[in-house]
Amino acid sequence: MKLHHLPLCALLASGCRPPPAPEELDELCAYLFGHFADENPRELEAGMTNLDVWMRAHLEDTLEGYEVTNLSDAAVDVLDERNHNTEEMLGAAVGVLVETYDPYAISIALTVEDPVEVIPGAHEDYVRTFLTDTECWVDMDCDRLQTTNHLMDNYPILGDVDSENFSEFRWVELETGLSMVQRAWLTRPSEVEYEAFELNDQYYLNVLLPHGATGTLTLQSMWVDARLNDDSVPESLALNLVISQMKAVYDDVAAFLDANGAATQPEGCAAVPARRGLALGALLGLLGLAAVRRRRG
Repeated sequence: MKLHHLPLCALLASGCRPPPAPEELDELCAYLFGHFADENPRELEAGMTNLDVWMRAHLEDTLEGYEVTNLSDAAVDVLDERNHNTEEMLGAAVGVLVETYDPYAISIALTVEDPVEVIPGAHEDYVRTFLTDTECWVDMDCDRLQTTNHLMDNYPILGDVDSENFSEFRWVELETGLSMVQRAWLTRPSEVEYEAFELNDQYYLNVLLPHGATGTLTLQSMWVDARLNDDSVPESLALNLVISQMKAVYDDVAAFLDANGAATQPEGCAAVPARRGLALGALLGLLGLAAVRRRRG
């Protein structure tokens, strides 16, 4: 995303890094990322249920954003054949409450509609290639959608950034209603104009949970393996930039739906049947962008 959404001077003035995420949230974010592709959705359902309960109990703090750190080698080594590194990563997570649109409407906007129109100005260029059938996804005859994405961005200081990522989406039926989870990661290191900056890996988690009769409670989490050999950019600024960017996504999505109308979930459709009676405490052993990690020395 571009930084046009952000009052940069205000972020510089604030200077304070977001607080570290409570252990439960840190573990839940990493757990959901790692269990996204499980053939049996039982653990994914339980993790999303636990996340829903946790966020409702800590909603105000979650909407302000946290720093997250817990993403294991095991969670990323299965993604592809690249040699991923999870040491010294920097991460952030933030919740957003969208009171007027449900997870289905938001998911269709994010996955099927033109991303340049849904989030205008976020990228210089955005080319999405669908790897699976979109009609099956929209009709909920299948529970997963996969895409590759080629992004061109331009940032202050960094200049042009050329990235490619793989993104996958999954419907998950909970006792509270239809939910959606997305994970994405870079398929190669990004090409960055600013030579002092290297962006090697970036991982993203996006969870949409039903809230009330018509709303959605979302959690986005991002982890980044990067090198910035520039002491003028503090980590606190980097984290706050990422949180502000993630918050801005759903402002744009809501504005798009206001202007163009929202998709309605097909009646009687559930791509994955809900499993009842999952214990909320069953898994507390457990979210294309721009966080940075300075390695001193």
